[in-house]
Amino acid sequence: IPAMPTPTYGRILNIVQQAYGSIRDVRALHMIKTPFIYVHTLAILVHVNNILNAIAFGLVCGITILALMGIGNQSDVGLANLLTTLFLQFCFSMLAPVLYLALLDVSVCVAQPFTYQDARIPAARFIVGMEEDLRNATHIGNHPVHWEKPSFKKRD
Repeated sequence: IPAMPTPTYGRILNIVQQAYGSIRDVRALHMIKTPFIYVHTLAILVHVNNILNAIAFGLVCGITILALMGIGNQSDVGLANLLTTLFLQFCFSMLAPVLYLALLDVSVCVAQPFTYQDARIPAARFIVGMEEDLRNATHIGNHPVHWEKPSFKKRD
């Protein structure tokens, strides 16, 4: 170990301080929950969209059923247009909400990375591995293999 006033000693202390700071940051990330403003806004938009799609599909479905039952004056072209509109409304009302709900689920998983097992960051395993590395480094520092244990120079 170099003498205390040397730049090498200061650099070693800076590296150790950065390591402890990184450990504290990982533990703080685990304790602090991210704000849910974005997720809640996205949830409101998805649910309002689902409600509006359900209303629109219900109206189109009702109009098409009335035309199929023969209520109202519809020609073959008008009936074909209604059936095409029903199919398109079905696609818009089913495919887009499924995509939006999938994006909502992904955003919830991103907002809470330590909650769900599938999206979990293995911070505990990283910390255990780092602690084991530090124990091994301490053991090697205390019992060097081919040289004497380093120590501060004694003043005479």
